[in-house]
Amino acid sequence: MFLSFPRRVRPGAVVAAALLLSAGCAADPGGPAEERTEAVVDAAAHQATAVEPALTVTDPRGTEVSLDAPPESVVCLVALCDDILLELGLRPAATSNPQILAHEGFLGEEADEVPVVPGGFGNEDVEAITRLEPDLVIGLAGSHEGLAPALGTSTTVWLTDSRSWQDSVDYLRAAAALTGRGEQQAAAEQRFYDALADAQATAAEEGLAELKPLVLYGSDGSFQVDSRGSIVGGLLDQVFDYDWADRGTGGHQAGGSDYSMEEILAGDPDLIFLESFTFSPDDAPLSEQFADDPVWNRIEAVREDRVYEVDLAPWATGRGTRSLGIVLGDAVDLARR
Repeated sequence: MFLSFPRRVRPGAVVAAALLLSAGCAADPGGPAEERTEAVVDAAAHQATAVEPALTVTDPRGTEVSLDAPPESVVCLVALCDDILLELGLRPAATSNPQILAHEGFLGEEADEVPVVPGGFGNEDVEAITRLEPDLVIGLAGSHEGLAPALGTSTTVWLTDSRSWQDSVDYLRAAAALTGRGEQQAAAEQRFYDALADAQATAAEEGLAELKPLVLYGSDGSFQVDSRGSIVGGLLDQVFDYDWADRGTGGHQAGGSDYSMEEILAGDPDLIFLESFTFSPDDAPLSEQFADDPVWNRIEAVREDRVYEVDLAPWATGRGTRSLGIVLGDAVDLARR
C-alpha cells in the first residue's frame, strides 16, 4: 500500500519539495470520489466552437475570475496553465514548470527563454513574481492558497483544480474567454477531440479497446494507481477498458487510489504504464524497484514485458489538452506493440 505521505512525495523536506515541484499535486476531492467518467463520448462527432471574449468567467469548480482587461502577462505556477497558454498561442511570462515546457511537444529547446519562478512548488518567491508585474497568476488549489493573499494585492490569482479531462477542456475555454483567444481555443479543442477520435478508431479497428491498461505512479517502491476517476485514467477509459475503480484515497490527487500489489495481480492488467518519480541519477525507476517483488513478477503483463515507463511531464503534470493528446498517442502506440 502507499505510505501516508501525499501523492508523489517521499519523506524528507528537500525531496518532498522537489517532488511537489515536479508533480503539482491537485486539491483533495474530499472523501471517496464518485466515478467521474461518463459514457464513452463520440469524439469524432465533436465540433468545437469558439468562446466569446469575457472579462469575468466561472471555471469548472465554480470559481469566478474577473479582470479589468484581457491579460497580456500570465505567470504559471501549475503546468495546466503552461499547457493552456501554449494551446492559445501564448507563452507564460514565467513558470514553475520548466519540465513541461521543455518537452518536445511544447517549446523544446526554446523553453530556456521562459524565466523560471524561484522557490519550491507551493512556496514560490512572491517578490520575484511581483517584479514581473503579471496581469494574472494561475496556480493550483490545495497548494497555492498561501501565496494568494500576498499576490492578490498586485495581481489577480486564479487557483485551478482540474479533476477530469472534461475539466481540462473547460479550463481551456475559460482561459480563452479571458484572453480573447476563442479562435485558438476552438482549434486546440478540436485537435484534442480529433486525437481522441483517432485513438478510439484505432482501438476499435485493431482490437485494442478490450485491453485493460493500468497507470501506476510512485517513488521509492511506494505507489498508487490512477483510477478511472483520475484525469488520465478517465481519458484512457474512453479508449480502453480502464477498469480500476476510484477509491478516493489519493490524498492530493483526484482519482488516485490505493491498490496493493496483490490486488493488481488479481486485476490482471494487459499493460502497465509507470510514472517513476526519481530525484537523482542514482534513483532507479519503478520497474527496477519492483524487480525483486515476487507478486509483481507474477503479473502477466510483467512476465510478457508489457510494462512501459512513460514521460512524467505530459502524463503526470500537464493535465491540459496538449498533454492529454500526447498521452493518447503514447498509450495507443505502446498498446499496439
